[in-house]
Amino acid sequence: MIAGIVSVTLPGFAIGAAVMALANRNATPDTARARWLKLVVFFFIVHLVLGVAAAGQPWVTWLLVAILGAAALELWRAWQRIDSPRPWRVWAVFLAVAASTLWTGSQLPPSAFAFLFIVTATCDGFSQVVGQWLGRTPLAPRLSPGKTVGGLLGGLFAAAAVAVLTRDLLHATAVTAAAVGIGTGLAGLAGDLAASWVKRRAGIKDYSAALPGQGGFLDRFDSLLGALTVTGSILLALP
Repeated sequence: MIAGIVSVTLPGFAIGAAVMALANRNATPDTARARWLKLVVFFFIVHLVLGVAAAGQPWVTWLLVAILGAAALELWRAWQRIDSPRPWRVWAVFLAVAASTLWTGSQLPPSAFAFLFIVTATCDGFSQVVGQWLGRTPLAPRLSPGKTVGGLLGGLFAAAAVAVLTRDLLHATAVTAAAVGIGTGLAGLAGDLAASWVKRRAGIKDYSAALPGQGGFLDRFDSLLGALTVTGSILLALP
């Protein structure tokens, strides 16, 4: 499994690096360095998670437990920074997402978990680099000022392409894989925007500095939580 995915991720990161180099032509040196750091750390995170997926259960479940535990701590710190009355519905949503994530993550085959992760990671990564290069129209300026419509379209296109290339992980046809890839990218966007809403209310840029160049665990994995909650549940419901 891992060899087949790496044959997709390595060219994907190479393309992402090329697009970032184009975007950095008009960036300041400090901004360019920060972007390269983020890409390098992202590369290692992606392949670490894929390595866990290749190891199978119970490692996937334990990984999700660790991510959710760190995310809960980060969310608590952010929630405390919100002016009173603080929205308790944040915790209702998070607990529902956490329960769904653990259930789907433990029930899906590790190959399906790897598929959802690599698709959301692809959508995240290409949304950012394409947005930095070609993005002009803000997508949700009040929630996430850096997101653009052009970046989202680039991310969804890349997600669909990677979904087709890794469709054997789902034993799906190319058309089905592309559709699942786009749906997964949109589900990941929903998770991202929900996490961004809390950050805006708390007045913070990142949940923490736990992951260099990435922010916190919730910054990095909010899209995966959204994808596991929505797409993962749909995949479990299918025959």
